[in-house]
Amino acid sequence: MRKASKKHLLFTLGFIALIMSSCSRVEPIDVEYNFTASINVSEEIEDYSHVQFEPFDNLDLGFYEGKAWIKLDIKNSSEHSTYIVMTNDLINRSYRFYKLDSISNQLKSISFDSDLSLNDQRTYNDPKPNFQLNLKPNEKAIYVITATSDGRILQATPKLLTIEDYRSISSRNYLFNILFYAAIGTLLLINIFHWSVLKNKIYYYYTFYIFTSCLFYLSVEGLLYGIGLSISAIDHIMFISIRLWILAAILFTAKFLEVNQAKPLFFKWIKRLLIIILGGITIYQFVFYNKSISTLHMAENLIGFFWIMVAFFMIIISFKTRKLQAKYYIIAFSCLLFFITLGLVDSHFTILPGDPFSYFKIGTIIEFTGFTYFILLIIKIQLNKAQLLESELEQRKEDLIKTKMRLESTLKKTDLLSVFKMLENSLSTEEEWDEFKLKLQQLDPDFLERIIKKHSNLTKSELRLVILIRIDYTQKDIAEILSIAPASVKKSRSRVRKKLNLDSGTELKSYLLRL
Repeated sequence: MRKASKKHLLFTLGFIALIMSSCSRVEPIDVEYNFTASINVSEEIEDYSHVQFEPFDNLDLGFYEGKAWIKLDIKNSSEHSTYIVMTNDLINRSYRFYKLDSISNQLKSISFDSDLSLNDQRTYNDPKPNFQLNLKPNEKAIYVITATSDGRILQATPKLLTIEDYRSISSRNYLFNILFYAAIGTLLLINIFHWSVLKNKIYYYYTFYIFTSCLFYLSVEGLLYGIGLSISAIDHIMFISIRLWILAAILFTAKFLEVNQAKPLFFKWIKRLLIIILGGITIYQFVFYNKSISTLHMAENLIGFFWIMVAFFMIIISFKTRKLQAKYYIIAFSCLLFFITLGLVDSHFTILPGDPFSYFKIGTIIEFTGFTYFILLIIKIQLNKAQLLESELEQRKEDLIKTKMRLESTLKKTDLLSVFKMLENSLSTEEEWDEFKLKLQQLDPDFLERIIKKHSNLTKSELRLVILIRIDYTQKDIAEILSIAPASVKKSRSRVRKKLNLDSGTELKSYLLRL
């Protein structure tokens, strides 16, 4: 287990080190430019001159419905230059790119060949909006970027990059995604292997959780664009993936914390709530396929927050009866929340290296690594307890068998003793001997039958002696029971050995016990 924990720790630390080493800051570019913006724009492109642009600090507008325009005034240096305007938006593809014609004072679209049902006018099909500017030496130009939001999160704060910086960022993001999805895939395979070996049902929920998280990231950060699907179709896939992720997260949380055992009624309530809320929203999504997207952007975030609260409540109610599981869950889940917080802070203040969304992914990898280790640890503890319990049960069984044998032996001795005492002075007639044999037959039916059959030459007194020897009476005990001297018992034993044809190496008692 210690080796496994070290491997998980090294895996996670190595992943983070590779990511952070690729998160270098972009140097400011040496060119004159200025961004201004206008929100809640109602004018059309033809009415550009009527739009009032103002300076801004950021254009991260949250759940925004309406149009936002961004204006870039730029004066190029003395050389031909290529620049990229980029924003941090991940889930909005309604960006358009225009350049002001100085002669007609009208905005003209830069890209006329884009299939806007599949994509917007991005120059490169990266998840984040990007638009390329090709400027002649000393050229002055005005560009306008429009973004339309139907109620989803709009992160339209722009930045200007050189083409070299943009390619460097794209390469780092590409490397980061390779590392991230490779890490996710590795963890998924590790847990599938654990599942096949340990046969524990928790891996059913955990692998489902990992898989849906991967699907969630693929859809939310725009990696499904450019494969021939319409923007609307990708939006609907994203909503389904979010819902599946929520379902998997809640079911895994309940299984990890053993809520079904600690609070069975509460667990039933959770399952019903999942069916009602997630099922109802899914039905609404497809019944109103073309109109539901704007509503769902707000609804999915609210529902996600609600289920986080449900998860916290499950931790609280499980802490008394499942303290170890609750502690491990808090550790892993807190790592995810910590890095999500870092990403949210950086998305507004840009104070950390790298892309804000990368911190979400780092937190996810740490969370999955933590859960992978903790699940193994819990299963090992449970197996050790089960083995200890099994050992205790086996020991108790052995103790019970020994006790039973002692009791049976004592019982036989006591019962036989009473038989002998009752009959020891009255075995002179055949009737009395028959009565003795009958009572003995009831106590030990097989032995008497076997010895008489095999050694019919034994007398009644000799039979009485071998019976007493077999049930573990000493020579002194036998002498007292039969009211004879110990020397007489010894002589009788010698006669019996001769009649039984026993050699000197065979003990009389051992022979009688094997008979």
